[in-house]
Amino acid sequence: MERLKYGVWGIWIGSLIAMSFGGDRIATLGHLTFWLTLAAHLVEFAVHRTLFERAGGSMLHHFVQTLIYGLFHWTPIKRRLADEAVAGSAS
Repeated sequence: MERLKYGVWGIWIGSLIAMSFGGDRIATLGHLTFWLTLAAHLVEFAVHRTLFERAGGSMLHHFVQTLIYGLFHWTPIKRRLADEAVAGSAS
């Protein structure tokens, strides 16, 4: 999962480079990619807010990590909580 996070950085940095240095079409594609990625990650945070509350820790941390990495942040948390629930019910 950690390796996939580098791909997300590639999307963010690539879109910023396209917006800054690209021609008309490339800059437009960079803007579109940047804003759609940001919007998707904001929605992900809103949808999974209760998951982050159950996981504990700083909500600011979860917010920033979700804005950057999206599902690569919350998927492992969801799996961990599910595993803990199964282990707790087996006891």
